[in-house]
Amino acid sequence: MNKVIIECDELVAVYKLSKDSILKQLQSIKTVKGKNSFITAYNDDLRYTLIGEIKGNQVVLTNIIKAAAYKEMDNTDLYEFIKKV
Repeated sequence: MNKVIIECDELVAVYKLSKDSILKQLQSIKTVKGKNSFITAYNDDLRYTLIGEIKGNQVVLTNIIKAAAYKEMDNTDLYEFIKKV
């Protein structure tokens, strides 16, 4: 299990994300030798991307990016969207 350090607490609060959920997700991230950074989707809401660094068994969350033009749609919406393009 990784030790998780969150350096962007203010973004967690601004976006109203679950800090416990982020901690659990990043604690279980698989670290690969020689890999020193990560980019992954936030499991609870795919509109958010978690970005950070890996230092041994420490995972440091440095930034959270919210998708600018995220739109939730089902398959029907997707079909109509593709038809218009």
